[in-house]
Amino acid sequence: MLRPVVIEELSKVYNAGHAELAVRAVNRISFSIDKGQSVAIIGASGCGKSSLLNILGCLDRPTEGRYLLEGRNVAELDEDELARLRNRHIGFVFQSFNLLPRMTALENVELPLLYGAAKGSHARAAAALGRVGLADRAGHKPTELSGGQKQRVAIARAIVTAPSILLCDEPTGALDSRTGREVLELLQALNREGTTLIMVTHDLAVARSLDRALHMRDGIIKADGPSAAIVDAFVATQGEEGDVVASSKGGSGDAPSAAGATGAGGPC
Repeated sequence: MLRPVVIEELSKVYNAGHAELAVRAVNRISFSIDKGQSVAIIGASGCGKSSLLNILGCLDRPTEGRYLLEGRNVAELDEDELARLRNRHIGFVFQSFNLLPRMTALENVELPLLYGAAKGSHARAAAALGRVGLADRAGHKPTELSGGQKQRVAIARAIVTAPSILLCDEPTGALDSRTGREVLELLQALNREGTTLIMVTHDLAVARSLDRALHMRDGIIKADGPSAAIVDAFVATQGEEGDVVASSKGGSGDAPSAAGATGAGGPC
C-alpha cells in the first residue's frame, strides 16, 4: 500500500552557504507514515519540529534527502506543480487560525477551492462548515466568532478540498481546555474517517491521544513509537531538555499550552 509520507535521509540547513552561520534544523532523518495514521511530533523548542512540518506541508524544501508525498518526489516538482500537489493532498490547521478578517466564515472556507478553480465551491464550503457544526455561522466574520469557532472554521477550510493529510501546528494551543478537547475530538473524528493526521504539539495530553509519536531533539528523531510510551520517555527527559510542556497524564483538566504558530522561517 502506498504510504502518503516517506522521508529518507532528510536534512534542512539554514544559511547553508555560510559555514559559520549554518544551522542544521533537521539532520538526516528517515521515517514513513501510513495512510490513516495519527502522529504527534513532540520535543523541546528549537528541536526542528516546525521546520519538519514546513517541509511536510511543502512550504519549504529540504536541503538534502528525499520527501515522497503520495508517491511524488517533491524535489522534482516546480513551484506550480508543488502548489497543485499541496492543494490537492494537504490541509493546514494553525494555532492562530489565519482567517481573513474581512471575509465571512463561508468565504474563508471557500478560498482553497478558488485557488484550484473547483466547481461548486460555494456548496462544498457550506458542506465543510456543516461538517464542523458551524452551518449557522456561515455569514459571520472572524471578529464575531469565539476562539473555538474560529478554529472550527480553520478546520473546515483545511478539509474542504478533501485532503489525504491534515497538518496541524498547535491546533489547541490558543484555546481553553474544554474547547481544546472539542477541537481535538473533531480532528480525531476526521482521522477515523481515513484522513492522515500529523500534529506538532507541546501538549503531551494531546500527543498521548494519537496513535504514534516522534520525539525530536537537536534535529534528529530521538524516539519513534506508540504515543504513550514515547510521551512517558519524553517526560523523563524534560529536565535534561529544558522545555516546559503541559501535563501528559489524563489531560482532562489541563489547559493546552500556547506556543506560537509558525511560518516557513527558521528552526523551531
